[in-house]
Amino acid sequence: MNTTSARSEARLPRMNAEAKLEALRAALERAKDQQLVILLSGHPDPDAIGAAMAHKRICERMDVSTTIAHVLPIARSENRALVKLLDVPLVRVAESADLERFQFVSLVDCSSSESNIKLPSHLELLSVVDHHRPAQIPEAPFVDVRHDVGATCTIYAEYLAQGLAPLESNDATAGAVATAMFFGIQTDTDDFSRSTSADFLAAAYLKPHTDAERLSRLGRRSLTAESMDAVARALLDLEVIRDFAIAGVGRVSALNRDAIATAADFILRREDIDTVVVFGIVDDRIDGSLRTNRASVDPAVFMSTAFGEDDRGRPFGGGRNDKGGFQIPLGLLAECDDDDTLWQLTHQVIRGRIARVVPEVAKISKQRGEANSK
Repeated sequence: MNTTSARSEARLPRMNAEAKLEALRAALERAKDQQLVILLSGHPDPDAIGAAMAHKRICERMDVSTTIAHVLPIARSENRALVKLLDVPLVRVAESADLERFQFVSLVDCSSSESNIKLPSHLELLSVVDHHRPAQIPEAPFVDVRHDVGATCTIYAEYLAQGLAPLESNDATAGAVATAMFFGIQTDTDDFSRSTSADFLAAAYLKPHTDAERLSRLGRRSLTAESMDAVARALLDLEVIRDFAIAGVGRVSALNRDAIATAADFILRREDIDTVVVFGIVDDRIDGSLRTNRASVDPAVFMSTAFGEDDRGRPFGGGRNDKGGFQIPLGLLAECDDDDTLWQLTHQVIRGRIARVVPEVAKISKQRGEANSK
């Protein structure tokens, strides 16, 4: 298996900073006297929430009316705690009509809009800032995609530090923004174990402005009972092919979708496994998570090869560095009334797709089917 492919206390790297800041300012100028929505993709996580708060802060400094919105529910308990403790102004949207009042949309921590909702035809993509490797570079007045940093909040910390809405000690809103951004970097880099130098510099810039008490409370992460159950089901279903593992967890509630990722993280800790895919059924779709510690495995390429794109050319999955994920609508499979049969069909579909990258999966599935038929 081989899928390769300004001023601040912490002196953050400038890297064409003036040109980038000017380009972002110019893009946001277009939204003055208009309504802009920062639309989060997937289940909002700390990096996306922190980046959205930073983007909103920049917009407010430019007198751009901005709303942070999401489609899917906030899944993990620590993410819900983040929103509650920091009083993050999030609005959930359910259908295209909910976005009709906006003229522009900005994407943070993703490079394509949430597939579960159709955007109004008049809604113009204004900016994209992300640290995941996209299947294709999006077209927008401002695009800053860097897959060589561990978090999107790292990129926004650079914007703030270099003069675009900088954090200041006498600023009443700086604490919440800095705390959310710091927590975003912390979680997306696995408690800084996978941080780049840019991530450390960004964290050093943010830390003096964070709320230490609230940050400490956010750091006390707990597992839900459903997450523990998902880990148990994944271990029972686990198949290991050399150093690759695949496992299903069955049906998982939307509020605890990240139980799938929790199971993947746990399985990767096994000494003879360096890449794992865990999947399950969430509402009317199949969700999955990939984790790897092998340098030659590019999660974005893995996801693209295995799962392809939808009919609008948007990838079903993506990833960065050591993590990836996918969401595939159940489609006709959702008409199956029997849960056991539905799960068997889901198993076959996902294993068939994974076999595009790891051919041995098809052989194991065939042997498993022959054994069950005897």
